[in-house]
Amino acid sequence: MKKYLFLAICLLFLPKLNAQTYTSGHIHIVAANSMFHDSTVCQTVLFTHYNVTIDSAYTGEIFHLIDTLTGLDYHGSPVMDTFGSSPWTFTISGYSYYIDDDQLLGGVFADFRSRVPAFKAICGLDTLRYLVNHDSMFVTNACHYDTVSGHVYIDNDASCSITPGDNGLNGVFPEVDDSLLGAFPYRSYILPTTYYSGYYNFRIQKSWMYNYTVNLPAYYAFIFPFSSCYLSTSYLFTALPHGNVDFPLTCTSNVDVQCDALAPPKIGLHRSFFIHPYVTNTGCDTASGELHFILDHRVIYDPALSVHPADSVHGDTLIWNYYHLTNLSGYGYWNSFISDIHLTLDTTVVAGDTMCFSGYANIPPADIYPANNAFSFCLPVVYSYDPNVKEVTPAGVGTEGYISPGTDSLTYTLHFQNTGTAPAINIVITDTLDSHLNPGSIRILGTSHVMEPKWIASNVVQFTFSGIYLPDSTTNWAASQGQVKFSIRLNHGLPVGTVIKNKGYIYFDANPPVITNTTKNTLGYTLGANQITTNSGVVVYPNPATDQLTILNLNGGELTVLSMNGSELIKQKVTQSKAIIDISQLPAGVYILRVLNNDNAAIVKFTKY
Repeated sequence: MKKYLFLAICLLFLPKLNAQTYTSGHIHIVAANSMFHDSTVCQTVLFTHYNVTIDSAYTGEIFHLIDTLTGLDYHGSPVMDTFGSSPWTFTISGYSYYIDDDQLLGGVFADFRSRVPAFKAICGLDTLRYLVNHDSMFVTNACHYDTVSGHVYIDNDASCSITPGDNGLNGVFPEVDDSLLGAFPYRSYILPTTYYSGYYNFRIQKSWMYNYTVNLPAYYAFIFPFSSCYLSTSYLFTALPHGNVDFPLTCTSNVDVQCDALAPPKIGLHRSFFIHPYVTNTGCDTASGELHFILDHRVIYDPALSVHPADSVHGDTLIWNYYHLTNLSGYGYWNSFISDIHLTLDTTVVAGDTMCFSGYANIPPADIYPANNAFSFCLPVVYSYDPNVKEVTPAGVGTEGYISPGTDSLTYTLHFQNTGTAPAINIVITDTLDSHLNPGSIRILGTSHVMEPKWIASNVVQFTFSGIYLPDSTTNWAASQGQVKFSIRLNHGLPVGTVIKNKGYIYFDANPPVITNTTKNTLGYTLGANQITTNSGVVVYPNPATDQLTILNLNGGELTVLSMNGSELIKQKVTQSKAIIDISQLPAGVYILRVLNNDNAAIVKFTKY
């Protein structure tokens, strides 16, 4: 109603444009046009109305103005002469058209009526057909615009300027914060224009401009590391135009494949659940290969209920092929292969049991850091548990979570579950990082659902799952859960005794936050030289090794040495807490040690000299 009232007022006060008269028989129509420019929204409106005169009318006569494209009355319903007026004169509200000032051509509102379709007016046996002609009008008080432009590119030669050897990120362009453009945000208009080879160009309305920011989308801060050239993801300006507002990013021309799996913190007895094995490459060169995921022998895999089911199954091992992963796709950590597999416990499992899983990716030999190409974890089976929790790896020893002072980074996993009675449309998680952690080093490792991260403060990261529609746990227990996992480095030079704490706040739609537990790590003890301690507490040394490997903290089970392509080379049963494997006959190279312990499982990559 407000919009139509506004148009009616315009008819009383606005200047008239060229009018066209149409006559046929006893029907006379004058098409009149009015134009109004609103500088507060930088927009011009054209309003067309029709003054109709019927020379000889009669009571009950009906007049139609028909849109020939739709066959419907243009003004919504026929007009009837209820009083028998002769001549019968009336006005019909017609076509309205809005155009923003940045779309004016040289300040001219041109050919605005070319969009009006053909009409036919009908009254009794008389028919009038006509087309509204083209016209134009100069807008005298149009808002003024200017541009800000630049490039988003990979600075391969570290020159801090775009050169022929650099890679422009096609289709990737910054954002402009229009909330800073004036006291009234609606007095601004931003139009992204052509972008190619990493080039972007924005036209900004500057009539009411105070200042504005040009910034990369928030998730880029989680993909590309800062460098001497790339010092900020945001620039503040107070004038226009601006050119060469560039964002030189850093990306190593290598392959760094990483794989892992996201899973619920525990498994509910008699409950189905999802595990999300994934593989990603944070290098700029492409990588292809296979992802292997090894199931506990007491779980049942259902490919029909899985998303991206395995390409092949060999015994207890699920295998997927992945192709051409690279960090230069423009999507960063989204350039991953992620599978969601549906699992159910078999009937022999009871509360108190532990289900163990492991996996690895066999990759080209160019991988610069093979240690992150294998993983293992175990999940306890319980009657019930708190589904909204936070985990840290390494968890450390004891209630204080003691870790080595030489620990480089921590990995956090936030678990969430919709325990309400209806789907959660949007989920937001905020995490205030401990002051002993380096925010600039954060890397997203995996997520169960499409998610956008961003910084809302210098040390507060937010993960937003928009439109997730996560079902509630009473409707679909397995699908009601999700996770997000990230790593972050510790600040350098922290003294022994430093305590690092962390917790998350989980918002399900507009509900108050669910606050997770607080994780705790304390720098306090040193591991032995050339020794690896897995998350499950199994110790493997030395690494690199020459003749043999020693494995501690076992509780029976089985040890297997595999090649990087998954072939079994050595298999050995374990009956005690310590075992030694003879590797003297293996050629020099990189291998995988799989530990299937009675209590847990572990995957360790080692080098044979």
